[in-house]
Amino acid sequence: MLRARDLTQQLLTFAKGGNPLRTTVLLQDVVREVAEFALHGSKTCCEYRIADDLRPANVDKGQIGQVVQNLVINAVQSMQEGGRLVIALSNEQIADGERHSLSGGAYLKIAISDTGTGIAPEHLRHIFDPYFTTKAHGSGLGLATVYSIVRKHQGDIAVESVVGQGTTFQIWLPAAASMPASSEAPAPAPVATQGRILFMDDEEPIRRLATALLKRMGHLVHAVGEGESAVAEYERGVESGAPYDVVILDLTVPGGLGGLDVLRTLRKRYPEVLAIVSSGYSSDPVLADYCSFGFQGMIPKPYKLEDFARVLNEVLGQRK
Repeated sequence: MLRARDLTQQLLTFAKGGNPLRTTVLLQDVVREVAEFALHGSKTCCEYRIADDLRPANVDKGQIGQVVQNLVINAVQSMQEGGRLVIALSNEQIADGERHSLSGGAYLKIAISDTGTGIAPEHLRHIFDPYFTTKAHGSGLGLATVYSIVRKHQGDIAVESVVGQGTTFQIWLPAAASMPASSEAPAPAPVATQGRILFMDDEEPIRRLATALLKRMGHLVHAVGEGESAVAEYERGVESGAPYDVVILDLTVPGGLGGLDVLRTLRKRYPEVLAIVSSGYSSDPVLADYCSFGFQGMIPKPYKLEDFARVLNEVLGQRK
């Protein structure tokens, strides 16, 4: 019952909301940043093939970052013992009628190829279907969300796979008419003070990536995979005299306590708990008004160093 409720909420979230807020974006910068973060700590070797004259894209930077992150994490999971990932970006002019799902015009193509286990032919036709998964603990919404985001950009996505050889995802996204206005990238906010951080997410690659990012910022971090463990670990910290300063909670954990339920449980016993909510579903009402649900901050996925630094500094500043 709980799993069905959680998955239905995810499905409704990506299906009815999250329309892209497009700007002119240098896609190569977004892809590199997100991919390198997602590959951190893995055994995967990544090669970038980026056209020298690559056009800017007309996309929602955060949403396309989520697409790339999901596909790279899937590739890493298919290459448990290591492998090779090739990410290629190129310009492509599509003629009217060339691809039935695309209008004629200028596009950028992202191709993400791995040397993993591949996808069986009987599964290939279903991989973008909501709830379809071959993973033991998967929600079946990751690739459905990828598909939804790409289509809402008036783009297209295709996949080719050979079992035992690997998989290639190809994505077409609209090109922008002009280059983005030049601006200096904001420097990551400095870490004000070191904190003890409890991080909860049901996806092991996300836990590994977030742990690396938080340690890079100078924090002490402990990561858990589900809500019951988060409650138990927070209690252990209090009882041992080393309480956690902040908890970062994934909003939805299929089959278990999600972030909101964890916070409610903790607050009954520890009203002083400081909590940050995290999710990739940007139109969820909890993210839109996190303060009303008892959170002190919100960090969207895909994660970025500056987001972590800024939000953590703000929340750590509320410690008594």
